[in-house]
Amino acid sequence: MSPSNENVNKKTNLTARQKAIIEILTKFTATNPVTISTISEKLKLSSRTILREMPEIERWLSENEFKFIRKPGVGLVLDESLENQKKILKLLDVEVVQKVYSKEQRRKFLLGELLASKEPRKSFYFTSKFKISDGTLSNDLDILGKWLSTYQIKIIRKQGLGIYLEGTEENYRQAIANVVYDFMEEKEILSLLSGCQAAEDTPKIEIYSHNKLLHFLDEKIVKVVEQLLSETEQKLKIKYTDSAYIGLVVHISLAIKRIQNLEKIEMEQQKLQKLLLTPECSVAEEIAQGLSEQLDVEIPVDEIGFITMHLLSAKIWFSDDNALLFDKKSSVKELVKNMIVIVEQILGFSLKENEELYEDLVQHILPAISRLSMNVYIKNTQLQIIKENYKDIFDATEKACVLLKEFTSVKEIPETEIAFIAMHFGAAVEKLRSKQKQFCIAVVCPTGMGTSRMLAANLAKEFHNLEICCILSALHIDTKKLAEEEIDFIVSTVELDVNYTYAHVSPILTEQDKLLLTEIMKKVQKTKAKKPTAVKYTNTTKYATRQDIIYITDIGTEIIQLLNNLRFLVIQQIADIWDIIPLAGRMFTKEKKMADAVIMALKSREMKSETYISSLEIMLFHCKTDVVNHCRFGYIGLRKPFCRKDGTGWVKGAVVMLTPEYGTKVCLEVISTISSALIENEKLITYLHSIHQEAFVITLEQYLGQYYQKCIDTLHQPKKIL
Repeated sequence: MSPSNENVNKKTNLTARQKAIIEILTKFTATNPVTISTISEKLKLSSRTILREMPEIERWLSENEFKFIRKPGVGLVLDESLENQKKILKLLDVEVVQKVYSKEQRRKFLLGELLASKEPRKSFYFTSKFKISDGTLSNDLDILGKWLSTYQIKIIRKQGLGIYLEGTEENYRQAIANVVYDFMEEKEILSLLSGCQAAEDTPKIEIYSHNKLLHFLDEKIVKVVEQLLSETEQKLKIKYTDSAYIGLVVHISLAIKRIQNLEKIEMEQQKLQKLLLTPECSVAEEIAQGLSEQLDVEIPVDEIGFITMHLLSAKIWFSDDNALLFDKKSSVKELVKNMIVIVEQILGFSLKENEELYEDLVQHILPAISRLSMNVYIKNTQLQIIKENYKDIFDATEKACVLLKEFTSVKEIPETEIAFIAMHFGAAVEKLRSKQKQFCIAVVCPTGMGTSRMLAANLAKEFHNLEICCILSALHIDTKKLAEEEIDFIVSTVELDVNYTYAHVSPILTEQDKLLLTEIMKKVQKTKAKKPTAVKYTNTTKYATRQDIIYITDIGTEIIQLLNNLRFLVIQQIADIWDIIPLAGRMFTKEKKMADAVIMALKSREMKSETYISSLEIMLFHCKTDVVNHCRFGYIGLRKPFCRKDGTGWVKGAVVMLTPEYGTKVCLEVISTISSALIENEKLITYLHSIHQEAFVITLEQYLGQYYQKCIDTLHQPKKIL
């Protein structure tokens, strides 16, 4: 039986955690129960912790006469109407919540209080607020003191006066900005900066915690800064990376807030004069002028220097003809060459002739030098993974970074910077290792195009001993032919009914998928060891046959057709992936009958297996259709991304790829090459997310041009005769 009035006056003493669990329960229905594991995943708590809270939650629901049901093997259900679920949420709003902070949360809030406070605070203020002892407070302050010391800020504890911080304005700003970086993920920062909740069912206590971190910022200022950064991108033909964009929004918004509070920065004149001579200063002046006009605030020259400093430390992509392109000084080039030599000697891989590695390192180290000399922090979420999984590469890079340390005259190179450089070396080393293949595999998806190519790129990245010999549609698997071509096993994105060794995995491999593939490789290896090796001869003829010429001509035709018919659509917002499909269906035809046919084909493909790519935050809609005669590519961008209904990720846009129903192998190869490019070339996804159409087209054209050249070069290689 449910309560008849909303103001039920019952004894209440829920904790914040219990309240968060009840809020999640209200999001599910009798036909869609929620499991303990789902709740634990959403709150990032163990299932055991959730189970411990359930008796108190059941007591509270019972006292307030709400019906709660446990369905063994199914899940938990609040068997109430939508109206009564709203009443539950209203009761929770007036509930006096017992705040229970973890050590990390408590220290996070304590640090925020210290940085925000202009006056000393008594110890009693903190001990009573967080319900901790003097000893616990002292221990927390010791730990926070070590963190603050990296920014030359001291915690002062004076008896009779209180606790306060001491440091320069520049150090304060760096520390405040990094409070956000250290305690939040980039996605969460972006969501909060854009005014979006991380997910519809995120508990309110979690949102409150995050907003506490950003109370240093002002929403109006943030919006103006975002607008100005967008305008400078277009006006000056530059492009901020995601991490640079976040950093600039936080740092510049914080600077304006501090200026309004009369907390102005003072920069050393010698340092300021150097900054004012850099090309980035003109970008800073553009931003400062816009801030001054829109927020009615005077931006001193020192603040322009401050903005310039952060532009220098950011990663920015410039168009090739732009005057602001980084000047690749000979000294930096020489530094990079020497670092490569050290890593090469330690790891035993030939890297000196790797032009891609050299150029990538020069582009990375130029802004890194600015960051190091300006003492600007950069976050690297992959640090622990790199240290644990690629220890040899990280250690070699650390030794090479001694040269970078000497070059910049800094005390030490942070591990985050070393890890970023190690990622470049790691990519080069892995490519060399990947040349030694052991297993020949076939990759399969429902259509043989989109997700299969994405899976192929992912397999190549994760397993260097796999050679992808062919990509097939699930409808056209000839096991006899696979055996003749010595395919060791199949890797598929869908379940198969074939008498052939295969692994069913996701387009983006999970840890479970990787374990499955490893086990299959072990079994196949045992079988291969028992088989005699067939002798193969080669024909060293290097001329192109008639079929080769036809093939190359068809490849070129498909590439030109695709590039000439690219489609881009930008919409303000949408609620569900199924609402995007009708838009996708109408991208390449205005005739209703044809559009309906494409829509039906896309829906049919989506129902076979979902095409959401979580790591890219996009939908990968693709199908075969007789509506088109050549392969087609389009993109639907969302100005306001939406969270998936199951809360598993954000959708920022949708790629649309079509191939002819009875198209040639060439059509599939071209469209599949684009799928692979989206995985391999991060710039393409960044340009799509930021709806930077021109930059995307240029980059895609370059990628397809390289693919075309590779096809031509392949013709000159000796041909196998089996």
